[in-house]
Amino acid sequence: MLFRFIRKIKIYYMRKTTIFKQLILNVVIPAVSALLILGAFNYNQTKSNLIESIDSKNKIISEEIVQIMELQDVALEIVEQYLNPVMESYSNKLVHDYFKNTDNIEFADLDKIRIELGMDPEMEDIYIINQEGFVVNSTFKSDLGINLFSFGEDHKQMILRIFEEGKYVNELFTIENSTKRLKKYTYHPTLDGKYIVELGIYSRRADEIINFIKNTGNELSQNQPSIVDFNIFINKDNPTSLNKDVVLSESETAFMKERFVKQDSIRIPKRINKQNLYYNYLYIHRVNSDLYKGAVIRIISDRTREDILLRNELIKFIAIFGLTIIVVIILLYRKTKVITSPIKKLVEKVNRVTNGHLNERADVVGNNEITTLSQKFNSMIEELESYYNELEQKVKDRTAEVVRQKEEIEIKNKHITDSIRYAKRIQNAILPPDNYVKQLLPSSFILYRPKDIVSGD
Repeated sequence: MLFRFIRKIKIYYMRKTTIFKQLILNVVIPAVSALLILGAFNYNQTKSNLIESIDSKNKIISEEIVQIMELQDVALEIVEQYLNPVMESYSNKLVHDYFKNTDNIEFADLDKIRIELGMDPEMEDIYIINQEGFVVNSTFKSDLGINLFSFGEDHKQMILRIFEEGKYVNELFTIENSTKRLKKYTYHPTLDGKYIVELGIYSRRADEIINFIKNTGNELSQNQPSIVDFNIFINKDNPTSLNKDVVLSESETAFMKERFVKQDSIRIPKRINKQNLYYNYLYIHRVNSDLYKGAVIRIISDRTREDILLRNELIKFIAIFGLTIIVVIILLYRKTKVITSPIKKLVEKVNRVTNGHLNERADVVGNNEITTLSQKFNSMIEELESYYNELEQKVKDRTAEVVRQKEEIEIKNKHITDSIRYAKRIQNAILPPDNYVKQLLPSSFILYRPKDIVSGD
């Protein structure tokens, strides 16, 4: 039903419009629609390709970062193999010799003890932790009084477990909260279980390894002009950038923690300083690492250049499309005039012929369907004019014959009328006058009622 309705509208429109409008309706509009659909498809395809290209670059960077981290784990493991026996020896001496009795442990001169043990004051520190998780004594003064339970639930449970089990724990390299440097820690409960003696040791070799990893990661991002910033965040309880000093706002920290919990990847568009930035967050899960089980890679890419490219492509398409439409309409109009001009002239000739001008003839120009139509029209008019002239001659001849017969009839009628009038005069002469008849024959009458001129009675 709908198709028939549209078809009826189209037929009605075609009857009511000119050839030019019909060409616009049947040729230009479908072509324009096809071009618009093609243009929209190409635009979306180009946009999709650009996004895929950026995503591919980000994926390549993240994969390379994972490989670098695996290399980092191997290198740090070698460093730890050297540090493990040294730290265990220090820890045993502290617990079994210096702090066999913990009554005065919170006030002990740890700096002096560190020197006596032969520890490096620049690289190695001693911490005393009570059962509430507070650092009650330390050679690293900036951590004095800090609560280790505040580092996160995992760290809190680890400290409580060490108190409960009473065993020496050798932790792998981790990020120090205050300095953001790699530091290796060991935990050894005192004999009475009231305190934990913690050792923390920096390693120049570990610093070199981590700096190499940072520089390599930064170089990866710098080689991509579309990448504005690149960060590796670790520690789900307190997200910290591994390769740069980055201060996160409360909302950003909450968002980063959510990524660690959901372990997903997400892209967030932002408009900052007239730049179209995309914040790409990619979670990576690390099975064979104790340094950090998971990490979130944040890649900030600038899409301004791509958006400008897309906008320019769109403007270019609109310009070319508009120019093409104008040219097509002009060409159609000119070609339509070439077609309709002879038709209009032919229509004018037809109108003049219908008004009685049978001597009119259509112009025969060119060699096309209109030329053939004009020739057939002229042939038809010639035949029509011939029939008309023949009929007109016959009418003239018949009119002349009728006039001649009319004249003959009038002459004969005159003769007959004259004879009748003559008979009337004779009849009037024979009949006596009425007065005379009434005098002689009062009871008589004469009936005289002529039909036309003469009475037969």
